[in-house]
Amino acid sequence: MTGFFKTISKIFNYFFFFAVIYLTPDQNFSLGKKNFFSTKYEEANLRNGPGTNHLILYKILQKGYPVYVVEEFENWKRITDYKNRSGWIANSQLSKATYGIILENNSILFKFPTTQSKQIAFLQEDVTFQIIDCKFYWCKINLKGFTGWVETKNFWGSKD
Repeated sequence: MTGFFKTISKIFNYFFFFAVIYLTPDQNFSLGKKNFFSTKYEEANLRNGPGTNHLILYKILQKGYPVYVVEEFENWKRITDYKNRSGWIANSQLSKATYGIILENNSILFKFPTTQSKQIAFLQEDVTFQIIDCKFYWCKINLKGFTGWVETKNFWGSKD
């Protein structure tokens, strides 16, 4: 009988170990789609700590600038941008609207999500746009009245 109980005990221990590993959410998983935000206003301060008493590292001078949240503290979020710059920003300065930013010059905006589709425009590096929808390796975007599809490899931002 002791062999039977040892076997059951081992099975239970393995089950418990894997249940803890797979059911414990990590920080990125628990934030899910909420990781990406964008700036709500034309000007936002990034600080070296969570609070107005901390130094301003730099200013983001663009509404709709995409940022990725890596940490939260009270009413503040520590974010990074596509250039890996990091800082703290007040929650009130952020929007849940999804935006992206083009990574290289002459990225193509297509009419449909295929490279065989009509080319609508050539996009320049650092141009931001609103993301409407994403499917597989493509996202439908709106850029200053132009709507079309861009390959996800050509931009930084939410692809959900």
